[in-house]
Amino acid sequence: MFKPLAFAAAVLAATPSFADVSIKFVSKDAADPVLTTSVTTDYATGALNYLNAATGSFQAYCIEPAQPFAISAKGFKTYSVGSFTGTQASLLQGLYSSSFGSVHTGNQQAAFQLAVWEIVSETSGTPLKIATGADQGSFYLASTDGAANAVQALATHYLSAAQSYSGPSLYSLTKLSNASYQDLVVATTVTAAVPEPETYALFLSGLGFVGLLARRRLPR
Repeated sequence: MFKPLAFAAAVLAATPSFADVSIKFVSKDAADPVLTTSVTTDYATGALNYLNAATGSFQAYCIEPAQPFAISAKGFKTYSVGSFTGTQASLLQGLYSSSFGSVHTGNQQAAFQLAVWEIVSETSGTPLKIATGADQGSFYLASTDGAANAVQALATHYLSAAQSYSGPSLYSLTKLSNASYQDLVVATTVTAAVPEPETYALFLSGLGFVGLLARRRLPR
């Protein structure tokens, strides 16, 4: 079973930024629709399943669609571990924080992948959306059948939510880079820090002190 969030947590805990990891492409999900975009042709679009040599299976999304992915027969490949910056980082965070938790089906995964590509690939300066026609921009969905239209509408919804998101960052996003194969984005949930035992002790002792003051102030 592939675990979308386990890999990045293990990597970030075990290695410094820009370290190298060894990963192997395993498969795509069978339910992913086959779509054509401005940079891909008849591409099974959706999440990608990988195996990390040290930490096990995980799921990722492509951020470099013009590059090929290393088919499983090519074995493990070395990727550098990095991060995103600037507008791209904030938009990806908005996308993940607003929508990633609800992405499950093949169409949802395809729409999420299209939204990721729009964020990292659009160069025309037009508003972020998966469009066709005169305002399609530099990245667009070329497939026009009914299934593609449903995915396009969902991707547009994801992008709108990403651009308007103003809540907390719910995920830590890791960038995996390779000179010959598709770069990837992997997410892990951000968890609130657990107080140290000493913090609990101070907290409890503070409650005891407050209770003592309250008892002393009671009328006799």
